[in-house]
Amino acid sequence: MHFLKKSAIALGLATIFSSIAIADDKQVIQAQLNKIIPNAPQAQIEPSVVSGLYEVSVGPMVIYMTADGQYVFNGSLINLETRENLTDTAKSEARKQAMSKVAIDSMIVYPAKGDEKHHITVFTDIDCPYCHKMHKEIPALNEAGITVRYLSYPRAGMGSPSYKKAVSVWCSDKPAEQMNLAMKGQAIEPKNCKNPVAEHMQQAQVFGVNGTPNIILDNGAMLPGYVPAKEVIKILQR
Repeated sequence: MHFLKKSAIALGLATIFSSIAIADDKQVIQAQLNKIIPNAPQAQIEPSVVSGLYEVSVGPMVIYMTADGQYVFNGSLINLETRENLTDTAKSEARKQAMSKVAIDSMIVYPAKGDEKHHITVFTDIDCPYCHKMHKEIPALNEAGITVRYLSYPRAGMGSPSYKKAVSVWCSDKPAEQMNLAMKGQAIEPKNCKNPVAEHMQQAQVFGVNGTPNIILDNGAMLPGYVPAKEVIKILQR
């Protein structure tokens, strides 16, 4: 019993010292981030599966840093035994957390029919032909219990005709109906108001979006480019 008590105390002390060391490492890494990125947000920093290497998440971005904050690794960490891409898994979780902070009332939403089984969030561009193609398949996605949520990403940039169309849609009394018209190439009434389009464009940069449509699944996985509705449904059902 005496030996067991000593072992328990030693284990407890080791755990405490390990926690203190990890906390110190996190402070060092965050301080280094603050030097690299002015006004850097508080990162989520956790020990990775590799000793001495920390997984660092800032929004949907995932990198790895050494405990002393002197070295950074930007790439994929793969478990060769299971073939799992640990970085992709971490990025999906980071995207999921980041997307949960985006206001739903800033989106144009096409709700699932009946009970919602899944939702997807799509960065879309009114003047993108493949966005038109995907928009036509929203009814099929809705019938499969999938809610489609739109964020605006006019690739031509601020002040462009695509941007002005997006603003007009988001400022209309019935945005979903106006989006349906706009995606068919029909003219819509120009409108202006306080709107989230510019903010959505900033979020697109944060999420690493470089084309449209860009689909983010409810588990945080990203599907860049057009994916047929039947394929999206299969992916979500896995």
